[in-house]
Amino acid sequence: MKGSGKILILIAVFACAMLFYVHLQVASVLISFDIHKSSRAAAGKQELLHRFQYKIDQLRAPRLLEEKMKRHDMGLALPGKIQVVEVPGMPNLAILPAQRQKAPRTFSAEVSNFLGRWIQTAQAKTDLSS
Repeated sequence: MKGSGKILILIAVFACAMLFYVHLQVASVLISFDIHKSSRAAAGKQELLHRFQYKIDQLRAPRLLEEKMKRHDMGLALPGKIQVVEVPGMPNLAILPAQRQKAPRTFSAEVSNFLGRWIQTAQAKTDLSS
């Protein structure tokens, strides 16, 4: 009787392990089905986005705008190449190093600068370790 109890416990543990394995397999199939359905929906939305962007680009086309203006008798016309004037860009105003005024360095500024660099280094080291 002692040996049969061990065998029954072993069979029960094996049956539980098999049920757990089957449960995991069914769950993975259900999750993969949900992922497939979500990816198909995302692909459909992406295609719709591309179609809308194409439609917007067509609606902004100068040729189409000119046709609409003529159709509605707005009396407007797109500017010709001669009427368009390009304005040169502003040069970047760089501040020369001699013109910059440096703030006086105090002990508290040095301490906070040191602590700031130390904390950044510590954070970088913890990010690498995880």
